[in-house]
Amino acid sequence: MGMKPPICVDLDGTLLRTDLLYESFLVALRRRPWILFLLPFWLAAGRSVLKRRLALIATEALDVDSLPATADLVDYLRAEKAGGRRIELVSASDQLLVAKVAGRFGDLFDHVEGSNGTTNLKGTAKAQVLAARHPGGFVYAGDSAIDSDVWKVAAGAIPVNAALKRRAAIDREASVEAAFGEPLNELKALRSSLRLHQWAKNGLIFLPLLLTSTLAQPAVALAALATFLGFSLVASGTYLLNDLFDLAADRRHPTKRLRALASGRLPVAIGIVAAPLLVVAGLILGALAGIGAFWCLAAYLCLTLAYSFGVKAMAVVDVVVLGALFTLRLYAGHTLIDNGTPAWLLAFSMFLFTSLALVKRLVEVRGLEARGLDAIPGRGYRAGDSGFIETFGMTTSIASVLIFMIYLAVEPVHVVRLTDPEWLWVVPVAIGFWLPRVWLLARRGEVHDDPVVFALKDPPSLLLGVIALLAILVAA
Repeated sequence: MGMKPPICVDLDGTLLRTDLLYESFLVALRRRPWILFLLPFWLAAGRSVLKRRLALIATEALDVDSLPATADLVDYLRAEKAGGRRIELVSASDQLLVAKVAGRFGDLFDHVEGSNGTTNLKGTAKAQVLAARHPGGFVYAGDSAIDSDVWKVAAGAIPVNAALKRRAAIDREASVEAAFGEPLNELKALRSSLRLHQWAKNGLIFLPLLLTSTLAQPAVALAALATFLGFSLVASGTYLLNDLFDLAADRRHPTKRLRALASGRLPVAIGIVAAPLLVVAGLILGALAGIGAFWCLAAYLCLTLAYSFGVKAMAVVDVVVLGALFTLRLYAGHTLIDNGTPAWLLAFSMFLFTSLALVKRLVEVRGLEARGLDAIPGRGYRAGDSGFIETFGMTTSIASVLIFMIYLAVEPVHVVRLTDPEWLWVVPVAIGFWLPRVWLLARRGEVHDDPVVFALKDPPSLLLGVIALLAILVAA
């Protein structure tokens, strides 16, 4: 039996379930934000030039060990290598990055080749190089439609991931030796990355309208709906941005590594395009709702970006900013009605949502301690901080309930605006039951998610929420 032909393996979307061009772009952008203005000039000089420029900035910082690999393909390649078969890594990504990735897999590859700053090793260019080097034939493992140029000159094919949908067509070009990975479901992955369940937080926009009995006015209700959708789209866009710039940290996290972008289920390129589109669409909706809503959205966007790019690493400041992000939603609702914004409601919101942000930090620190780690990269809290977080969080939760009760006791505005204002007393009672329960469960390690998400899945929390909402509706 003769020696099997060598396997030439593509990298982007094949060996790895991501694309090094976009990975290097994100790393380079984070290190040198001003390159955004240079990208058009680099691209005009050619894709290979663009790749080399990005690689020169990003290669050292890129965490290749955490990049999602196609595990079953890697296992197959190792088995073939052990049997004496030649394995090559041939990619359109820049040689600097390809070589670094190859180092992650030890001695798996007998030859490593990528684009060199002049030639973009893709499509027909790759086919010509491989055909010249292997006149006796080779088997090619790839994933994209452009790999068809290579399969036409190959002796065999290994379709991977996205190429599995075209397996029959590939088999007509080159006999399929094996197939690995799984095709992407981009729409499903994008939907999960948008965190649609988090849109429930934007329901706070409607609270000022309920407390002032103005939601029944069609113009106000329409503006509130536009504001709600605006905040939702901007929030989803910033979630994507945050995931894009947190890829390395998420991939090393026990649960966040399963997120669509971190795991490779959603191509990084889609995230890069979708994030700004969602933000722009949200800002347009905010502008249509009113100038006040627009400026609240703009402030929300700036605070969110500041959080993603540094504030989240600042202990205490991070949770105050998260509290402010929730409070901006309330304030946006108030910009849609007359008579200003009651300071008590903003203070109540700041204390309440700062407390909930601290619940999330407690969950993270507890997980840190359970894994025997000292700190989380990019965060301001360390193992051993749980006592401080609990004290700070319980204090702010108690303060939020007291502020609500003091308002009901001394503020005359709601008495004038509402039909049965006494029903509002149900709200601080419900919150007063819910907050200690959340903190108790978090302390026991029974809260494993964002507390707002936890509340949406927890029957007792949902019941208390419904009771509070019904009380507000009856009061109005």
